[in-house]
Amino acid sequence: MHQQEVRRQAMLQAMQLDVWLPRQQLLNAAQSRDYLLEWQAVDEVTVASDAPAERSAADRRASAPTTAAITRPPRSDVRLSVRDRLALAPVSSSSKTVTSATVEGTPLQVEIVTPPPAVQAEPIPRFALQLLRAGNCLVLVDLPTGEPFQSRDPDYQLLKDMLRAAGLTDKPSLMRQGVPIAWPMLHSGNLMHEQNAAAARACVRDLLTVELQAEPALCIWLVGKQALRFANLDDEMPLYSLQPFVEDAQLWNLPSLESVLEQPLLKRDIWRSMCVVRSLWQVAHE
Repeated sequence: MHQQEVRRQAMLQAMQLDVWLPRQQLLNAAQSRDYLLEWQAVDEVTVASDAPAERSAADRRASAPTTAAITRPPRSDVRLSVRDRLALAPVSSSSKTVTSATVEGTPLQVEIVTPPPAVQAEPIPRFALQLLRAGNCLVLVDLPTGEPFQSRDPDYQLLKDMLRAAGLTDKPSLMRQGVPIAWPMLHSGNLMHEQNAAAARACVRDLLTVELQAEPALCIWLVGKQALRFANLDDEMPLYSLQPFVEDAQLWNLPSLESVLEQPLLKRDIWRSMCVVRSLWQVAHE
């Protein structure tokens, strides 16, 4: 029994596990064996893994030294010291590299995996657009605050003056029951992050197409930066230019109402462009 305990402790120590033995009888614990209570710890113990079968138990007890060296089995894992024991080649910029290394004269191959660079998600655009109809023209206007037009708003009064100068009615009708086209449409869920600029442009153009199918129009006024960006096929379109939309409809690019209020000289540029393109919506009245 004593030799079995010696072997058990040597195996536990080889596995780098601490061995705890009682020094006295524990309260309310099972009765400890006498040889455990009388155990004298030794610093080193020899474990014979493959002892000859012909040796008798008496010979083994006689030949067992009181103090011997512990023989630990070789570890399966090798701990590498970066400073003293491991010499690595330079790491390439690829995501997966196999590099040669040497540990105590034994050649090894170390696989270094570099994580792929993080892909930055495209920001979700945020805007609100008011859609109106005046005669045979549609008007798509930026709403900086996201709130629909009110009758006494300075920017709405300016829009009415522009329609009057164009020979159209100064009492435009609000489309979509006055509800602005707001983006993003989804504020939660798995598809929330899919509302990029391409999806916003497709939504705005589809809504304009639906309105034209319900009642045709010859010109669509795009008033403001967001209206220009998401109603046109390209992000950047020159001001006062005409761009084809669907069938006979044309897109007319104009500055925002806030810019015109801040820079009154823009009214001159709008008027000059209006004199050129107003024939688009005047043809229907003749």
